[in-house]
Amino acid sequence: MKTYILLFEGYVSFEIMLASYFMKTQGDIITVALEKGPLQSYEGFSVNPSALLNEINPSEVDLFIIPGGDITAMLQRPDLMYFIKELNERKTPIAAICAGTLLFGQAQILDSRSFTTNAETEMRAVTAQGKYVNEGVVVDGHIITAKASAYVDFGIEIGKVMNIYSGPEDLEETIQVFKYFNAKS
Repeated sequence: MKTYILLFEGYVSFEIMLASYFMKTQGDIITVALEKGPLQSYEGFSVNPSALLNEINPSEVDLFIIPGGDITAMLQRPDLMYFIKELNERKTPIAAICAGTLLFGQAQILDSRSFTTNAETEMRAVTAQGKYVNEGVVVDGHIITAKASAYVDFGIEIGKVMNIYSGPEDLEETIQVFKYFNAKS
């Protein structure tokens, strides 16, 4: 399984760390940027993405994750909007958290869909599409959106959509350990 994670200057790494950890247990994590060079996360981590967006064939993507952060410059990237639209048309699971959800609005893929975000006002400045739901995580078909504070549930729900749990016991153990810090002795 190949999980692609979009990185950009100022992305918020904590929002996607648990989701990336879960998906790493299932296959490859490929970090993606729009341009070459190191990027710095909001937390100050310097990262060199593995690939450029224009090098990726959408048919090879099993999951695409977008973190939050300052996505202002990303909203003006037609290449990224085209890529998101292509994944949506293919019904490839796509997930965004916090302000990253604005890219779904800009790509105009929220028609008749429910979503959540920390940036509802900003979303409505970008698109009138979709129905905002005031919940931590919203899964609507292959589209997963979350508020930043729901980063644990975001990872867990991505795992559900991607069918990574071996069964109900595995899912429950994951919830107990990562959400409630209740590990079995």
